[in-house]
Amino acid sequence: MPKFQFSNKLTDYLEKIETETGKEVKILESPYLGIKGMWAGFRYHPDYIIVIIRSDIQKTNETLERSIAHEATHGYILFKERYCRGEFPESTEDSDKRDIQLIFTMVDDIVVNKIISENGFTPFGVEYLGVVQKEIDSMIAGVDFYRQFSDDLLFDDLLMITRYIIAWGFLEYYDLKIIEHDILKKFLDVFKETYPLQYEITSHIKQIIKDNNIFTSSGHCKAMGLILKELKFDSLVKITNMP
Repeated sequence: MPKFQFSNKLTDYLEKIETETGKEVKILESPYLGIKGMWAGFRYHPDYIIVIIRSDIQKTNETLERSIAHEATHGYILFKERYCRGEFPESTEDSDKRDIQLIFTMVDDIVVNKIISENGFTPFGVEYLGVVQKEIDSMIAGVDFYRQFSDDLLFDDLLMITRYIIAWGFLEYYDLKIIEHDILKKFLDVFKETYPLQYEITSHIKQIIKDNNIFTSSGHCKAMGLILKELKFDSLVKITNMP
């Protein structure tokens, strides 16, 4: 177990997840989680809900606890709500797995953030709006903010599409403070002007999400199939519901 003493709120929430899913939540550590700046990540395991936190984090705080709650809830929607996940043939390239997992996360996060907000956690971390403002400033200045995260242009495109959809999801499905609303609305507006090709793709994804209730397992699975087809990944993955 990690070297942290977590708050009663997080401990109670994780115990609730364990009770309702019948799966133990295991918190592990790793030096790298795949994307710069991540505090925690979810890793699928059929028998456990595994949350991995960055090993360089030395003490718990609100951001870490919110991140752990968020990642554990990814396990909750799989094992309790029977949401679908992607299964890959053994021949699947690691880069394709990474890209498809990011697409799933894009949609899942809208649901997960809603659930944790109903359980006493903020829907986004304290750093989120500051990063969004940096994205806005970069777009206005003509600097490509997203190319710093990898050397893969396709992944970077998917990352910026994901950032747009998650921001749109907050505006569409959450009650926000005025300043939060204004920052996210400006982000969407500037993104539309700066990245017209990527914006066109996000428009299709938004419509798919609107047409299918992603807050149910059946609607989520249907939406995921259509989004993967829209992004031309549908032949690389099999969508399966948890038994």
